[in-house]
Amino acid sequence: MPKARTQHPNAALTPRQRRKMVLLVIDDGWTIEAAADRFQVDAKTVVKWRDRFRAEGSDGLFDRSSRPKSSPNATPPECRRRIIELRKQRRWGAGHIGHEVGRAGSTVQTILISEGLQRLDSGDRATAEPIHRYQRDRPGELIPDGGGWRVHGRGKAPTVKRSSTGYRFLHSALDDRTRIVYSEIHANEQAITAVGFWKRANAFFNTLGITVERVITDNGSCYRSRLWRAALEELGITPKFTRPYRPQTNGKVERFHRILLEEWAYIRDWHNDRERSDHYEHFVHFYSHHRAHGALGWSTPMSTLKDNVSGHHT
Repeated sequence: MPKARTQHPNAALTPRQRRKMVLLVIDDGWTIEAAADRFQVDAKTVVKWRDRFRAEGSDGLFDRSSRPKSSPNATPPECRRRIIELRKQRRWGAGHIGHEVGRAGSTVQTILISEGLQRLDSGDRATAEPIHRYQRDRPGELIPDGGGWRVHGRGKAPTVKRSSTGYRFLHSALDDRTRIVYSEIHANEQAITAVGFWKRANAFFNTLGITVERVITDNGSCYRSRLWRAALEELGITPKFTRPYRPQTNGKVERFHRILLEEWAYIRDWHNDRERSDHYEHFVHFYSHHRAHGALGWSTPMSTLKDNVSGHHT
């Protein structure tokens, strides 16, 4: 039966037993009380199955679905389609999607499970280690800079001495407080390239009213160079470094690169490097101006900036 549920093997009344019970009442003339005593059930139960048998025949003796005929508070079909669309196009989690569509994260997760979209099969997955979060109080107090081994895998990223065909290097600077990011794509990660990038990044943050105090990077040779240190000292900025083989120290920029993998690099097939680079500029703008962040209470980086920089308060 399409509406029948699996019957418990030790149930007191299986459909077969229910049929025997109602036939004793209908065909053999047993009273309701006598049939109830015989099958050790309440008299109301005998009446219920008798009436169903008279109305529907043997089909009425099967359990019915407990699902209501109508659900006024059910998620509308167009909202379900939007949830599925965001999952496939943006690869966002249930909480982020819930914020965008105005639904609880648990509701979104239920919909994703029903559609078989509860897991993201590609991309870097979180480790089982506890996450220790920190966040500076002022914009510009700390700027995570650089990349990380997670982009290519530890020890697998090409160096300038090897062929770099098909590779580009992402240089990113992200404000610890607001998550506003400045990022460029370059052909190498030499010290002179990193310094030129940082000067443009620092000017970018200055135009937003952010004065950079510290910059934390990984231990790449370009960041350990005298040229890099001199460039920061000239601007009155303190250089800091992550612990070796500990990318969690620079977790915010690592998270930004993971988002790049999921929402930009592998979200579609690129026909050429020019097309990919053009879309990258749009994505960086989207990330800072329009993409809500769970760590910011689902605010955007730019809206967070307005609440934390003097002169930007509304």
